[in-house]
Amino acid sequence: MVELDFDIDEKLAEKLREGLDIRIKNFGKKVYFHSPGFKHYEVEDFSIKTPPRFVDISITGRNCELMCDHCASKILWHMIPATTPDDLWKVCNQLKEQGVEGILVSGGSNKDGVVELQPFFETMKAVKRDLGMLVTCHVGLVDEDFVQGLKDAEVDAVLLDIMGDNDTISEVYKMPHKSVEDYDNSLRLLKEAGLKIVPHVIIGLHYGKIKGEYYALDMIAKYNPDALVLVVVMPYYGKAKFQLLPPPSVEESVDVVLHARKAMPTSPIMIGCARPAGAERVKLDIYSVLAGVNGIAFPAEGVVTYSKSIGLDPVLSPSCCSTVFMFEAGVM
Repeated sequence: MVELDFDIDEKLAEKLREGLDIRIKNFGKKVYFHSPGFKHYEVEDFSIKTPPRFVDISITGRNCELMCDHCASKILWHMIPATTPDDLWKVCNQLKEQGVEGILVSGGSNKDGVVELQPFFETMKAVKRDLGMLVTCHVGLVDEDFVQGLKDAEVDAVLLDIMGDNDTISEVYKMPHKSVEDYDNSLRLLKEAGLKIVPHVIIGLHYGKIKGEYYALDMIAKYNPDALVLVVVMPYYGKAKFQLLPPPSVEESVDVVLHARKAMPTSPIMIGCARPAGAERVKLDIYSVLAGVNGIAFPAEGVVTYSKSIGLDPVLSPSCCSTVFMFEAGVM
């Protein structure tokens, strides 16, 4: 067993191993560790030396009309800006020449929680058809026309944040005119259209408190997602009210992870890029492996080694963790 700088709580570990058993039963022993190309990341037991193969693009640059308390647009700052369809085409051609194989197209939301990707659909289709690149989108709320545009663009996967509490939608996202039902409807429309869906749930989104995450997961489970990404709120991204509050404890977070594993035993579940750093990150990652996640983006030091020590087979990838369902299907 690898040496860790904290003592594993055996009582908690025993509870979490139920998730690991579910995961091994349905997926075997491969566990995926991702390092997408928007930043260089290296720790002692995890390093990918190849150039970036998957990058994020924002169609609004650093701008976000919604400016929710959660990230106040900061999550856009690491993305490559491409604010017109022509810009997107030029950027993708440059990326293709550099060996990039896939893109995530996203951007800031308007005040209705919509990422206005509609003018870019034809370009995204051309990027797939003419450049042979993988194209995924991180969207907000969608309607029938938006979903048809995504389908016509033949995007490979649709990512979207799902909230399970009306107070969170109103207070954190500043959308009192929207509700949980709007997110449920977005999932339904995307699923009925036959699109690959990868919902995201932000643990601790309600100012560091667990409020609505379990409902969101049960709602997502109805639609048998192609993958699920779990992240933990990062207070220093958000506005002042967030920055004064701690994120959920590791124990609270991994309880959510275990619930997800039980609710969606046959869907790949990933721990995504966003989560607090430091010693708590190591604990979260270790416990998440025990809870049966299929993989982790930017794993903390020692986590890959620990995975090997409990009999798992690590696979390292420079792609976005949301593409895990393609790995499981043998497409990538």
